[in-house]
Amino acid sequence: MHSGALRAVVRAAIELTTRHSREAVLDAILLELERLVPFDMASVLVLEGDVLRMVAGRGFRRDLDVLAQRFRRDENPRLARALKAHGTVRFLDPTEEDPFDGLSPMALEQVHSCMAAPMRVQGELLGVITADAHEAQRFEAAHEELMELFAALAAVAIHNADLVSELERARAQLSGEVETLAEEIRDAAGGIDIVGESSAARKLREEISAVGPTDTGVLILGETGTGKELVARALHATSPRRQRPLIRFDCSAVAPNLIESELYGHVKGAFTGAVGARVGKLEVAHGGTLFLDEVGELPLHLQPRLLRALQERELERVGDHRVRRIDVRIIAATNRDLEAEVRARRFRADLFHRLAVYPLRVPPLAERLEDLEPLVRHFVRKLAPRLRLGDVKVDDGFIRTLERTPWAGNVRELENTVERALVRARTLGAKAMLDEAAARGLGLGPVRVPAAPEAQAPLLPRGQTLKEATAAFQRKVLDAVLRECDGNLARAARRLGEDRSNLHRRLRRLGR
Repeated sequence: MHSGALRAVVRAAIELTTRHSREAVLDAILLELERLVPFDMASVLVLEGDVLRMVAGRGFRRDLDVLAQRFRRDENPRLARALKAHGTVRFLDPTEEDPFDGLSPMALEQVHSCMAAPMRVQGELLGVITADAHEAQRFEAAHEELMELFAALAAVAIHNADLVSELERARAQLSGEVETLAEEIRDAAGGIDIVGESSAARKLREEISAVGPTDTGVLILGETGTGKELVARALHATSPRRQRPLIRFDCSAVAPNLIESELYGHVKGAFTGAVGARVGKLEVAHGGTLFLDEVGELPLHLQPRLLRALQERELERVGDHRVRRIDVRIIAATNRDLEAEVRARRFRADLFHRLAVYPLRVPPLAERLEDLEPLVRHFVRKLAPRLRLGDVKVDDGFIRTLERTPWAGNVRELENTVERALVRARTLGAKAMLDEAAARGLGLGPVRVPAAPEAQAPLLPRGQTLKEATAAFQRKVLDAVLRECDGNLARAARRLGEDRSNLHRRLRRLGR
């Protein structure tokens, strides 16, 4: 390589370390290439799925938006050949379609010089760099070698820029995750925010105090609405990881085909629509805690990969073969009987035992009714400022009415009830009071489910299994409650003491 070429290569390499914008680096690389290769047009095309997108170009018509140019790899034979090549390709067939016909400021002759070289980093194909000239036989063997060298420089520039973008996305994602949980973490940071002095509440606080400061995996068990997420936050707040992120992942809220991408992340091009890399929840939680909410909803076929990640403390992003080490404490929660799910082979026994090193049961509100009054007063203090209410008085009659109400939805239902009462209290202005009349105005009372004849039968119908009879009974009860609630799923869920999403899944399983 002569000295002028060497200097141009060195200058192009320096651009990799002095410029931050990917486009600026690639423009500089094409400028240095122009000093060595006599092209009239040159471009850098980045592969995104099946499309090549122009990210830098020189010599094209000025009235064109160069960065808006797109080429499908399977629709242009020259680009398709260049992507498959292992070095520079010169195109000598004048009848072969040129992807840049019509993009030059000059009218191209039928025969002209074209060449392209693929851009690769660590075996990964990133795109191609191209050069076109208006005259035939403009390019020589030495130019082909320079194209390969500059293709390698451009590939490094793109790879480095993608790594920087990935780090920025991870930082932004982490910032967003932490911000959404910041208020809740601050609430728990001063201690264990479990309201009440019942024996059940005291025992729960004692267990959190015992296991919270460790790295032991915890499986939080309890009915819907008992406060399992609050317990997870308290466990994190009392652990040595409390200065690092607490990341929540709801296994029931993500479509099964997206769970792997959400948990482990993916690389660009891993699947249709993966136009950029993504950092998964496990990596975002590195050094902190990952809270797997509703873990019983995790599809069976996805459980082995989670088990491997927890056992080996490492993962591979979807579409990537690089192993990444993780340091994450796992806290899981479920309202399902996971031991029964294991026996029914709907949940892996090895994953269950990995998660349930320390099972922690959150009692339903029915087992801690003496905590109802302090819970109500806690919710009033918490919610009244948000609703722009001043001093709100809670009458004993309000508390007594609530104590006679069956709380199938547990603490969550109680909090929702208090919030509805406070909304109604706003209309009273200075006389904001929650009293017995306010409670009656909310329609509180026992849930009445119409009896089903089959439920009272002492024997199973002939030829019907217990499972079939149970399903038939559930269908009749659900149909009756839905009719009573005019088909309103939210109202029906409240009547049955079910979470709305759980009720929806139950209806689907029963064919309703």
